[in-house]
Amino acid sequence: MHILITGAAGMIGRKLTARLVNDRALNGRSIEKFTLTDIGVPPRPEGFSGAVEAFAADIGDPATAPRAIADRPDVIFHLAAVVSGEAELDFEKGTRVNLDGSRALLEAVRQCGESYRPRFVFTSSIAVFGAPFPDAIPDEFHHTPLTSYGTQKAIVELLLADYTRRGFV
Repeated sequence: MHILITGAAGMIGRKLTARLVNDRALNGRSIEKFTLTDIGVPPRPEGFSGAVEAFAADIGDPATAPRAIADRPDVIFHLAAVVSGEAELDFEKGTRVNLDGSRALLEAVRQCGESYRPRFVFTSSIAVFGAPFPDAIPDEFHHTPLTSYGTQKAIVELLLADYTRRGFV
């Protein structure tokens, strides 16, 4: 199995990579290759003897998505993002990375054609719900983001739902 992790040098990306290396498999399939990308080159996972392609790239750059999926990973963990405070301070950067970069990744997969349908895992945020919200958020709770970051994440959730419904991922 080949796994792509965007945002692989971040805290969640490093922890996810370490867990996958420790487990050596995902859904009963042996992990043979990682493609790891982030704004800085992600470190090679310790204890992993399989193939690793690690490279620095901005997910908001239109050339990044096609490069990231060039070897057609089976599973994509899309963690790359400009976080809440920074996305609020720099609207253009937040939109370029959180929305445009996510859409470019989904589009790169779709452009591969019907023979390629990876599992696509997206990390969203509680910011899509705005505030106030209950301790436990039920499935029917409304998206009412109060920040640009929350709005960007909510839009990508909707895009992912549509790409999934249409069978692109």
